Parts: sequence; C-alpha cells; structure tokens
Amino acid sequence: MTYLSAAEAVLKAARKPLTIREITNVALKRGLIRPAGRTPAATMSATLYGAVKSYPSGSIQRKYTPGPVRARRGSVTWVWNGQ
Repeated sequence: MTYLSAAEAVLKAARKPLTIREITNVALKRGLIRPAGRTPAATMSATLYGAVKSYPSGSIQRKYTPGPVRARRGSVTWVWNGQ
C-alpha cells in the first residue's frame, strides 16, 4: 500500500483531523505501510504535501492557520475530505 492510500485509510477511519505523526503511527501499527528508511513520518509528510500541491481539491485536505511565521510542530492537521 502506498503512503497516500494508507493516509486516506487512516483519516477515513479516524473521522477527525490528525497530525503527520499520528497518521504515520496508526499506519505503522495497522501494518498499512512498510517503511524502507528510518524516517517514515518524513516520507508521509512529503507524500501528503505533494498530493495537496498537485491536487488541491483532492480527498485529503490540510488544516492550518496561516501566519507570519512558520507553523509550530503539531499545528498542521490533515483531514479526509470525503470524496
């Protein structure tokens, strides 16, 4: 299973916004992903940000509050759009 499809499955089941770390931890516990490297959360992050950039109206949406500085750790959450 790809990281994107694993994230979709986790977010569908959760029915609430989750951080990258939470999505990754659930996907690992459920055996949805098998990481080849040492940083599966970084891979999940890159996958989700890339998906949102490529398909802004896709099934996964990013929730955040824009501000003058970078986002704090854990302040960006992801939610299933239901498409």
